[in-house]
Amino acid sequence: MGRQKQNKPRRERSIGPSALADMLDLPTVISQGQTGVVLDVAAVGFAGDDLADDDRPAYVRLTGGSVKLLPVGLRPWARGVVTRDLELRAAGDASLFPCRIGFGITDGAAHAELL
Repeated sequence: MGRQKQNKPRRERSIGPSALADMLDLPTVISQGQTGVVLDVAAVGFAGDDLADDDRPAYVRLTGGSVKLLPVGLRPWARGVVTRDLELRAAGDASLFPCRIGFGITDGAAHAELL
């Protein structure tokens, strides 16, 4: 008799954080010196594998495990933070994460700051 074909378990398709995450709700703050909401962040990253795609959603992974999407206006900030973290680790220095980050909206613009 011929060989029977074995059914291999199917590998689950990877779903990026953007498919599972809620948008980070940013509070409006009165002045730049105030911090709207402070979160304990384990990582900042981007959904997907295409590193050249500037339109990929940015997200923060909180130390509690939940994931929050960042508003479009914070993508350049996220890219800078990810780049800096990679540079530090490549040089053998400690990662920026985990850390506390303050988020808010001032004068209509989203902002974030490592505390």
